[in-house]
Amino acid sequence: MRAQAVSIPSDRSIPLLVAGLLVACAAQQALQQLPRSGDVAMTAVDATAEQSYAMADDALWVAPTPFAENEAPVYPPELLTANLAPIKVRVRVVVDGGGVVTESTALEAPADYPQFFAAVQAVVGAWKYWPLVKVLPSPGTRTDIAFNGYVSTYDGQATALPFHQDYDFIFTQKDGKGSVTSN
Repeated sequence: MRAQAVSIPSDRSIPLLVAGLLVACAAQQALQQLPRSGDVAMTAVDATAEQSYAMADDALWVAPTPFAENEAPVYPPELLTANLAPIKVRVRVVVDGGGVVTESTALEAPADYPQFFAAVQAVVGAWKYWPLVKVLPSPGTRTDIAFNGYVSTYDGQATALPFHQDYDFIFTQKDGKGSVTSN
């Protein structure tokens, strides 16, 4: 190995060295105070056959659709600095025949971080849907179904039905910046 010379700062360079260290410390502190954000991805989960309505051969089914205005959950701000791995919350949303959410239940959520399910529950309770409608053929019959301030008219004997939908919410963040992932 070859020996290297090390220079010792002179009395004039010590104040510059101290000033440089103070600036570096202040910059590091400012970086730690930057606002952090996280994003949430959502994926609908298909129901198993035993949890689905039996489809009659002659019935027309109109699938429920969530309103575009439904808000997404927000990454819990108090957990952004924890730099957690992606967190998955699976929730079941129960919707009545009028397209209004009546219940949300955690099917899978981290017990040590209840804030994630709380973030989901805070928004899904206000979600609205175009309802699930079963239409049986009935010549000359028209049915109006009112929901969420709207009225839809169907040709035949129509019935709005309650339903449930399961969703996976994936909470992700990296270095305080959000990224979205989905299945």
